[in-house]
Amino acid sequence: MTHVPDGAAVPSPDEERRAVGASGGGTRADGGGGNAGPRDGAILTERLRLTPVAEADEAELFALHSDPRAFVEDSTEPLTEPAQMRWVLAQWRRSRARHGLGHLAVRAREGADLPVGLLGVVGFVPLSGEGGADGDDRDTDPSSGRGPGRSPRGATVLSAYWRLSPEVTGRGVATEAMRAVLDALEADDAQEGAAAQDGRVAQGGAAHEVVAITARGNAPSLALAARLGFVPAPPERPVPGGRDGDVLLLLPPSGRGRSL
Repeated sequence: MTHVPDGAAVPSPDEERRAVGASGGGTRADGGGGNAGPRDGAILTERLRLTPVAEADEAELFALHSDPRAFVEDSTEPLTEPAQMRWVLAQWRRSRARHGLGHLAVRAREGADLPVGLLGVVGFVPLSGEGGADGDDRDTDPSSGRGPGRSPRGATVLSAYWRLSPEVTGRGVATEAMRAVLDALEADDAQEGAAAQDGRVAQGGAAHEVVAITARGNAPSLALAARLGFVPAPPERPVPGGRDGDVLLLLPPSGRGRSL
């Protein structure tokens, strides 16, 4: 489970103790060559189709975020009212429109040996300069206008997000989906760095720093994060959000390359 500081229902259980990754990275859903960036819309993997969350996803998103089984070892409570999910979904979509990055609905591709319907949500949330989510209200995830935070090396900080349906526990869905979005982000960063020729990529990695925030006792989430290449942050670096029991994990640029 990861979560975004001050985010609505954002702690995200994985529980994929036996998860394995896809054989390759994500590709563009339009059939074109190369990887689809998080800004480009749909991402396809061997078994999955990832698309930006939409209003039509509201009912399935609420079913996921109100299911107590999806909050095992979580540090927040499930949602209880559809209106809560409706509000959160609006903020997610607003954040994506503002930043070009956000939450993606995970579903199985035709022919995949996986359940039909929403399998989970993955993606990234920009963190604000104040050390929390780019939002201004506890239990929400809106864009507040404060702007994204920066890492010590000057990169925009993105908090990784994953929440998976209990129906696909242990089937590698979270690992496959997260590796695809990390791959897409890596491609976006490389393209932006080459186009701008501003030295961001050459001077220490990517234009974005990817972090994960999870409960210290959440072994399944910590295991998934380790598979993806995350490592503990230096002890002097504060945990965004300041929630007791949370830990901050960082994905080094070299780790991003290895996890894809």
